[in-house]
Amino acid sequence: MSISAKARVGIVRVAGWIRLESKTNDVEPPYDREITLIINNIDRLQMLEFLRPQEISLLLQTRDLIMAHIMPVAVSGRGHDQALRYADEVEQNLARIADFAAAHRREVKEKAEFKRTLRRGYYAFLLILVVLISGAILITQNAEFEKRRNGYVRSVALLHSHMTRSRIAALRLFLDYVNDQRSPAPEMLRAALEAVKELEAINRGLVRIVNSERDAHTEALGELLQEIRVPLDTELGLEIGLEIESNAKYLQVSAIQVHLIVEELVNNAVTAVAGKHSKQITIRARLLNRHFSFANKLLIQVADRGGGMTSDILDKAATPFFSTRAGSHVGLGLTSCIEMVKAMRGKVKIDSTPGVGTVVSVLLPLNNQR
Repeated sequence: MSISAKARVGIVRVAGWIRLESKTNDVEPPYDREITLIINNIDRLQMLEFLRPQEISLLLQTRDLIMAHIMPVAVSGRGHDQALRYADEVEQNLARIADFAAAHRREVKEKAEFKRTLRRGYYAFLLILVVLISGAILITQNAEFEKRRNGYVRSVALLHSHMTRSRIAALRLFLDYVNDQRSPAPEMLRAALEAVKELEAINRGLVRIVNSERDAHTEALGELLQEIRVPLDTELGLEIGLEIESNAKYLQVSAIQVHLIVEELVNNAVTAVAGKHSKQITIRARLLNRHFSFANKLLIQVADRGGGMTSDILDKAATPFFSTRAGSHVGLGLTSCIEMVKAMRGKVKIDSTPGVGTVVSVLLPLNNQR
């Protein structure tokens, strides 16, 4: 029960006692205790912060009415009729105060509901904003991915054109020679057969490159690098060192893509050390801990002790069609190698010093490797 309601109940009770006492003089109601409670409740109402000055003035007036015209009945036992008239006025005043309190409670409740509605609207706006921003980021990422993919496709097309042009020209010369009804020389026949084999190898390599985008097969990095190293050790008699940190050895990576990239870099290193006294090639792999980012990165390096490259050659190393191997190479090609790394959201860095050697570093984000 509210304070104002308690005061109203009290004054109604006092009025009932006054009526009863006016009819029978034998009743002695407990006026003092009840009136004291009413006065205390009125004083408590005056402390409510939401009351306006006119409402506080009404409370003071009501208090004075009780003390001046109702309290004397408790003392003298006379003046019942006059006390009843003032008791009705007091009850009306307290009813008005109760209406003010009820209106204030409704106002407070409405304000609280408005704040909750406003808060829900704010959260809904934030959610919509997050969705829109996420959508914009996704669209931008998809556009960037398509841009890299298109660059990757262009690079593969250029690679195919570069590697097949000279072989097709050699076959055309051979066919023209045969068309003239001449017996082909053994060396021309051998060249034609070699061109056919190289074209087959090129096509197989290009098929692997195209399929690498769709193939989700993964393999432990240590096993994959071992698969690349062993055939070269056996066929070329090279000692290719593997330096794989324990935290990267069992990391699952995209098998075809990483195999193509590392194989091309190792083939380049093999060519670089050909004819050198020290034919040292080293494949390194380790995880880079990024303290200020959420994802670690995989670093793969292929280092050789070959002749190295001058700054001019290094600037052209990633240019399509540029080669220092006289057209006999049918691998991925450094240009396509770099494009494939970009398609995997990675980076390639080449450090080379003439007379010292070359180190090619491939940095791949782990979220593309798991």
